[in-house]
Amino acid sequence: MEKHLFLTGLSGCGKTTMIRNALGDRIAFAGGFVTERIRDGQGNLLGYDLFPAAAAAGIAGFEGRRFLDYSCSPPHSDNEIFRNDAVRLLEEAQMYPFIMLDEFGGYELIIPQFREALLDVLNCDVPCIGVLKGAPNAAQLQKRLGLGERYSAYRDALEAALRRDSDTKILDVRGWDDKKALHTVAQWCREYAL
Repeated sequence: MEKHLFLTGLSGCGKTTMIRNALGDRIAFAGGFVTERIRDGQGNLLGYDLFPAAAAAGIAGFEGRRFLDYSCSPPHSDNEIFRNDAVRLLEEAQMYPFIMLDEFGGYELIIPQFREALLDVLNCDVPCIGVLKGAPNAAQLQKRLGLGERYSAYRDALEAALRRDSDTKILDVRGWDDKKALHTVAQWCREYAL
């Protein structure tokens, strides 16, 4: 099985849940990062926070960093989080048995420091699993944040390079019950998430 496995598909189709369920408690041993959708008590989207991957195991003591704030209009992005915190998490990730990148391919690709650290991770020997922002979701983000054509060029080039890489599998997830995706994620976890 390929060393890197990245799921893509429409928002809400179960990509992150699929990975987290398959990893179970082993996610505590992952390097990398996870992004969390933050909602208020009425279910309104407040924004997205960045956490170390181990935070997804429910380990206390991790504080998220709000990189995309939807409580204002237009939404506000904090690029410094991807210049500093995310780069540090990617650099440290190479010391772990495996890496989780959930999710990448968003506006962070316009940050040169992040792109460089991401390429280092994708070229290292440590296996990676995660979620790659799909083209339709990226187009929505581009419009919502007023990102230029450079963003879509970076995202499209990243996906094309990953699809050409013999060590990487990108799997299009169709929904929560996508048996092929469930099987492939479980197989990757058995092989690489030791």
